[in-house]
Amino acid sequence: MNNTVINFNTNSKLKKEAKKVLDEMGLTLSVALNASLRRIIAEKRIEFTVPEIPNARLKRSFKNADKMIKGGKYKIYKTHEDLEKALFS
Repeated sequence: MNNTVINFNTNSKLKKEAKKVLDEMGLTLSVALNASLRRIIAEKRIEFTVPEIPNARLKRSFKNADKMIKGGKYKIYKTHEDLEKALFS
């Protein structure tokens, strides 16, 4: 297999953190990047995921909703059927 060199710019902190994680996994940056390139080729797409950690705004919304529920401003339905009865009666 012919190897070629790819140069790209990245933040030094990002590279250092990625290298640390990969080292703990027993992998190199080269292995991880090659795996990523192979996946792009095979799937013909790149998937970017969003962490499932709520931001400050969403956390405030949850807190406000909880206060409203506890304050009796909203009714909670235990089943889909109960909700339908309330909506259609």
